[in-house]
Amino acid sequence: MTLRKPTVTILFVFLIVGLLFGGYCLLVEPYRVQVTRWTVKTPKWTLDKPLTIAVIADPHLIYPWKPPAFLDRVVQKTNVLKPDIVLLLGDYIGTHSLGWSVDPEEGTKPYGDLKAPLGVYAVVGNHDVVQGYPEAKGWLEALSKKVTVLQNQAIKTGDLWIAGLEEPYRQHPDIEKTMESITDQAPVIMMTHNPDMFPEIPDRVALTLAGHTHAGQVQLPFIGALPQVVPSAYGLRFLYGHIREGTKDLIVSSGLGETGLPIRLNALPEIVLVTLEKENNPAVGKDEEDDGQ
Repeated sequence: MTLRKPTVTILFVFLIVGLLFGGYCLLVEPYRVQVTRWTVKTPKWTLDKPLTIAVIADPHLIYPWKPPAFLDRVVQKTNVLKPDIVLLLGDYIGTHSLGWSVDPEEGTKPYGDLKAPLGVYAVVGNHDVVQGYPEAKGWLEALSKKVTVLQNQAIKTGDLWIAGLEEPYRQHPDIEKTMESITDQAPVIMMTHNPDMFPEIPDRVALTLAGHTHAGQVQLPFIGALPQVVPSAYGLRFLYGHIREGTKDLIVSSGLGETGLPIRLNALPEIVLVTLEKENNPAVGKDEEDDGQ
């Protein structure tokens, strides 16, 4: 059977479009790191001076897709923002089958270059737990040499508390224990890798920060993210961005890396910069900056 020339042309066009589309998802969007700025105003922030928080979530370092050099560039961009504090929200390693592991010391080295007057703090993600991912061996120890890792703990820095929970899939987050370590009425920022913890976070907390969802990682045109592939018991409820429920505020980052396949679509990787301000009438705003890589 011989294909007619118009049929061959159509097939060729589809092939080219498919290659361009796949190339964008694989080689372009995963590296278009944007800076996403949020301003959250809440009466729970009782300090007169606003706080700027840089958030780095889900780097998923893995060769050849997200090597340490990629994280070096992220750290440089973060330092340019001059945040008061930097918070790392877990999933530091990549575990998909289309790559090979990064050495823990090499993969965590860039975090030691982060600069913030109030410090750099981290929590653990589900991909960082050895019981689920043998590739994670040595990562927590290496990270702990560079930054302060909080596991069901809170620490005071300046005039605020930074609290961090363990990961709910393979660890045992203990909100009560974490809050018991807070000894005064200073504002509290809660770090959790997984936003599914948010319904249990007490009203006392001024702001909760999470990653994990990758904003769906692939959001289909005209459809968006599919609840079936979002790693949350709540479907799309905590997919991305600013979520306000009652008097509580949550910001979920789309993160930087990928799982499953090293692709993204309509879910740009990001560094998040949050400005937390005192306000009697809470409000939130957003501004995005596509920096490229």
